[in-house]
Amino acid sequence: MVIGEVILQSIGAALVLALVFRSVSSAGLRLPGAVRIGVGALAVYATLLVLLWLTCSAWIVLAVAMAAALGSLAIRGEGLSRLTDAMGRMRLPLYLLSVAALVALVLILVPITTFLTSPEELEIDLSYLVSVNATAAGLVVYVAAMLYLLAFTSRMRTLLALMALSVLALAIAYAFALPLGYPPMAGLTFEPIPLPGASIGVRGLVDAVLVPVAVLAVCATLIRFGARPVLVAIVLVNVSMGVAVAIQVPGVPLRNSGEAVASEHTEQQPLRFSRSQPNVLIIYLDRFMGSYVESIVQSDADLPGRLRGFTWFPRTLAAGHVTIAGVHPMLGGYDYTPMEMSARGRSLRDQSIEAFSILPYNFASRGYRVNLLNPRGLGFTDGDCSLIRIEGVNCRHFPSSVVQTRGEQMGLLLPKPTKSVSTDLLSLLASMRSTPYLLKHVVYEQGPWQPFMAQSVNGTFREWAHLQALPELSRTDAVEPNLNYVHNLLPHEPYHLDENCRPRSERFEVSIEEVRRRGHFTLFSLQHAIAARCTLLAVVNYLDFLQQSGVYDNTKIVIVSDHGIVGPVQDRSTRAVAGGTTDPKFVASRSLLLVKERDATGSLRISEEFTPNAEMPRESLSEQQAHRRGRSRRSVLCFHRALAGRRPEAHGVRDSGAAGVEGQGSLRRQRLGDAGVSA
Repeated sequence: MVIGEVILQSIGAALVLALVFRSVSSAGLRLPGAVRIGVGALAVYATLLVLLWLTCSAWIVLAVAMAAALGSLAIRGEGLSRLTDAMGRMRLPLYLLSVAALVALVLILVPITTFLTSPEELEIDLSYLVSVNATAAGLVVYVAAMLYLLAFTSRMRTLLALMALSVLALAIAYAFALPLGYPPMAGLTFEPIPLPGASIGVRGLVDAVLVPVAVLAVCATLIRFGARPVLVAIVLVNVSMGVAVAIQVPGVPLRNSGEAVASEHTEQQPLRFSRSQPNVLIIYLDRFMGSYVESIVQSDADLPGRLRGFTWFPRTLAAGHVTIAGVHPMLGGYDYTPMEMSARGRSLRDQSIEAFSILPYNFASRGYRVNLLNPRGLGFTDGDCSLIRIEGVNCRHFPSSVVQTRGEQMGLLLPKPTKSVSTDLLSLLASMRSTPYLLKHVVYEQGPWQPFMAQSVNGTFREWAHLQALPELSRTDAVEPNLNYVHNLLPHEPYHLDENCRPRSERFEVSIEEVRRRGHFTLFSLQHAIAARCTLLAVVNYLDFLQQSGVYDNTKIVIVSDHGIVGPVQDRSTRAVAGGTTDPKFVASRSLLLVKERDATGSLRISEEFTPNAEMPRESLSEQQAHRRGRSRRSVLCFHRALAGRRPEAHGVRDSGAAGVEGQGSLRRQRLGDAGVSA
């Protein structure tokens, strides 16, 4: 958008706002001052919404600011004289510090916080993000200062200062006090979940109240207390954001150093199995809704036989509907549910590392070699292997050649992520995070998402390629017992997977009539059902490899997910229909649990016992009990008491707190049925 277009947009908007300002300030209407200010604030907000819907660009914000300043010339009566007097000589510092705080929030603090939640997904390091966005922030402050300089009346400058203060107050409220209210992200884009019209209407009402209230509160504060306390408050806001950034940044590796670490933690065959010693294999399928197993088994008559020795627990439950809530009890047991972790008052990051460490520590301390492959979620990262420092534990990532080779074989041109795309995404998300709801909706619907959507195929293809490569990444000649842990995200990245279980450049889409003919009421639901089937079939292909390699019978296998699906998905399985729990609110925490004991035989069986996936650690450790019968049950399951008196650095856990799996009350009383009948 060029400067000429900004000027034209400003002139048109200025005429509209001038008409509104002149009308509400008319002596004939005799409106109270608060009403005049409130209506004026809503008029500016509505103008911004309309112009952004027509042209979603950051330059529109400048155009509306210019328009509001010009429109203020039409205000009748005393206008903004009381505010001008209240601000006095501090008007310019108030304006510039407010703008500085606002851009620090939108371009520095929120992007860094978002980056730190999953730094491995973005093709940038923190230094690049800070340098690029700091430059952009400086440019915004410079443009704002020029706008103030060009304002040729005191009233225009007062209005600019009032707008800056009010926008800052609203940004803080929406960024930190109010929920985002939009679907979770899959890769670099939001999940394609439509927002109900009623929800948008309610959010509009919230904006209609909060926007004028924020402006009136700023006016009242300035008139009642003067400019000095407000200026001090803005300085404190800037300082607090600087402190928050300074606290978060230390310890975050640069991309270059991270790549070096990654190369050290990558080997061609990170998974190991022994033919003579017991093995344990845990396959963690992120976001796999457990009820899908029923329809998948029904559609493939050979599948129950290929799942030889397995028991499916359809009545399982996750501790939450997102990974951050579900993965820790799945790996650490009931002591690591969100409520238990929060109640301890300790660092959640440390407790996350602790939950991920329980199984590795217990197995490694009993002579098992532990092989972790892509431990996503560890310490709230995408799998930072440096957080696990336990002797005998090997943490690895999938070799990049796995994806590259299959991409070349399929002739699939995968867009290469760039630093600018990642930086732009973080800034766009920060803008959504910090704006009123209807502005969020405008950005959500009209924002420049195309560059990020074009790269969403990378996530689907990467996770698909990882599953296909499991046989070639596995050794079956190890002499020692092994615990293998694999994480896969394909159920979470379904949008570029077709019905033949092949990734494609374009999104998989069919008409809504076809969606409903196949028993789903949204495309979102059908896409996830296809991804679940393809994921399970890929896992079963890997199990076939283990059988052919002679390590299947002496391997205990657990296939588990951390939660179900958040979104418009109804569970049409027989159990959900019979129990009246088909609604999406139940689907969100309906996880997957499939277990095969060592030397188990027979087709897939079903246990109708209620078994939360927090039982998975006990299920896994029961194998260790069988292998080391000479040890007491307590010594096998204990985590923190076994470490008592030892320096935490020796095993990579600072303070293990509650006793991991120890003390769990097993809820299982198996009643087994034949899969051919029950499924």
